[in-house]
Amino acid sequence: MSTNQTVESAKNTANTAGEHVSDAAKATREYVTDAANSTTNTSQQKKEETSGVLADTTQTAKEHGANAADSVSKAAKPEEEKTPNILEKTGTAVVNTAQGAVEAVKNTIGMNDKK
Repeated sequence: MSTNQTVESAKNTANTAGEHVSDAAKATREYVTDAANSTTNTSQQKKEETSGVLADTTQTAKEHGANAADSVSKAAKPEEEKTPNILEKTGTAVVNTAQGAVEAVKNTIGMNDKK
C-alpha cells in the first residue's frame, strides 16, 4: 500500500468515524428529547389528575360540612322549640302564684269579691 493509499484510507476511516459519532450524537439528542417530552406529558397528566382529585376532595369536604351543619341545626331545633314552652309555663306559673297570693290576701282582709 502506498502512502497516498494509506492517507486516503485514514481519511475514509476518519470520515466514517465522524459519521458514526454524528449519528450517535443525533440518536442521543432524539432519545433525550423524547424522554423530556414523555416526562413533560406525564407531569401534565399527573397535574391534571391531582387537580381533579383535589377538586373532588374539596367538594366532598364541602358536602360533609354542609351535612354536619344541617344535622347540628336539626338536632338543636327541638331544644329551640322547647324553650318557649318552658318560658311560657314558667310565666304562667308565676302569674298563677301571684294571683293566688292576691286572692289569699283579699280573703284574709275580707275584700274578696265572691258573693
